[in-house]
Amino acid sequence: MVNVQNLIMRYGNRVLFQDINLKLDRHKRYGLIGANGAGKTTFLKILSGEITEYDGDIVIPKANKVGVLGQNQFAFEDYTLIDAVLFGNKRLYDAIKEKEDLYVNGDFEDDAVNNRLADLEVICVEEDPTYEYDVNIGKILANVGIPVEDHNNLMSSLDSADKFKVLLAQVLYPKPDVLFLDEPTNNQDIETISWLENELKRHEGTMVVISHDRHFLNAVVTNILDVDYQKNS
Repeated sequence: MVNVQNLIMRYGNRVLFQDINLKLDRHKRYGLIGANGAGKTTFLKILSGEITEYDGDIVIPKANKVGVLGQNQFAFEDYTLIDAVLFGNKRLYDAIKEKEDLYVNGDFEDDAVNNRLADLEVICVEEDPTYEYDVNIGKILANVGIPVEDHNNLMSSLDSADKFKVLLAQVLYPKPDVLFLDEPTNNQDIETISWLENELKRHEGTMVVISHDRHFLNAVVTNILDVDYQKNS
């Protein structure tokens, strides 16, 4: 599901990666390991599209949903927790918010407004056929230890550890086909890590994860990618 073709990455005169050709398959969960400074996070950012200045190609089929664990815990300060998680499915989030705005401010005698509402409804059905996005998001938030009474609070009300839990919920909620996770267990309690292990073991797509937690890697991954060698044979 992810093809790496002739990847070369340089920092000045230093060659970080050279002649990398990999196929990362569906139903496999890859642990990305290597010494500090070897380029684990850089490689993950290349795979996820966050870094684009390199030679070679990263090919992910357009039909695949890609999920990347956010690292900016302050990116959604003015969002409710539910909206922050919903943002993980940007297409559904945008459709719901536009639909809500049109119901409040739209002119229903205008055919264009009614036609747009119909289009938005199609998007909502495609992305959330059961109309249960709020229920599903509530379950995920509860599973990562966020009390139900807090789900409509703003992200700014949470401490850093709980904000990161919401970002975990955000990336997992859409059930992406391809999942990229950088240190998902950082500063998490045992209960959340245990839940996360079970969730990731059920992931049916392709996953690449960086973690310094060896127990977590042993429990979750099926394959290892070692960046220490700079190139693959």
